[in-house]
Amino acid sequence: MKFPARRGLLAIPILLALPAPLHAQRGEVAAALLQFEEAVTWEAVSPEWRRIRPGWVERVSRAGSPAEVAAHMRQLEENMGWQAVQPSWRQRRPGWVAEAQAARSPAENARLLLELEEVTLWSAVAGSWRNTRPGWVAQLRSVAAGGK
Repeated sequence: MKFPARRGLLAIPILLALPAPLHAQRGEVAAALLQFEEAVTWEAVSPEWRRIRPGWVERVSRAGSPAEVAAHMRQLEENMGWQAVQPSWRQRRPGWVAEAQAARSPAENARLLLELEEVTLWSAVAGSWRNTRPGWVAQLRSVAAGGK
């Protein structure tokens, strides 16, 4: 599987430059969302994703609230194909979407993002994700538990 050099995490430095309280509230989940999207292969997303991705990255980087981060997370999920996720996602997805629409905290977003990543197939992410994933999961679990 080829993984084109198409994605630079330019948004991460923007998030890290935010003032600490604002960054603590939403920056970690937004950064994790960008990192996860970075690992998702082109084959796993809709053809339109190439066109909308640059604006999406910018909007995630500037998201001002957990509700905005959740909306961007839903947009990524909507652009991932069924071939990118476990078959069980067809049953769970409506509830996940409803929870994401109602999400108002970084902890809720972290739980939802962890769930999305968990149902994503290994074939839908870059091979490097296997090494990145453990720290990514640990960080989001901390946020989900209310640790941040």
